[in-house]
Amino acid sequence: MTRAHALQKARQPERHQAARDASEQLRAENALLVTTDYILDETYTLLRSTLGHRSAIQFEDEIQSAAIQVVQVDEALQREAWAIFERYSDKDFSFTDCTSFAVMEKGKIRAAFTLDHHFRQYGFETLPALPSRRRR
Repeated sequence: MTRAHALQKARQPERHQAARDASEQLRAENALLVTTDYILDETYTLLRSTLGHRSAIQFEDEIQSAAIQVVQVDEALQREAWAIFERYSDKDFSFTDCTSFAVMEKGKIRAAFTLDHHFRQYGFETLPALPSRRRR
C-alpha cells in the first residue's frame, strides 16, 4: 500500500474501500483510464506536501505502469473549461474540475473514477457511486 493509499484509508476508510472496489472493477473490465496533466499536477503537489517526495515519485510510477492515457490540456481545452467555469457561477467547481469536464465531454466519457461530488453535480456518473447532489 502506498502512503497515499494509507492516508486516504486513515481519513475515510469506507470511501477508501469503495474506491478500491471500483478500481478492481475497472481493471477487471479493462477500462480505458484517462486523466489530465492538470490532475497529475495537483496530485503530485498534494502528495509531496503531505506525504513527501518519494510518495509523489511512487504515484507517477503507478500511473506509468497502469498505462493511463494522459491528456495535455491545450489552449482549446482551456477555453472550453473557462466557458464551463464562467457558466456555473452558482457552483464551486475548480478550474481543474472544469478542464476534466471539458476533456470528458470532448471524449464522450460518461463516468469518472473520483470521490469528488462535483462530477456528479455536473452530470457525470462516478465510480464509486456517490450520493446524488443537485445537478446542472
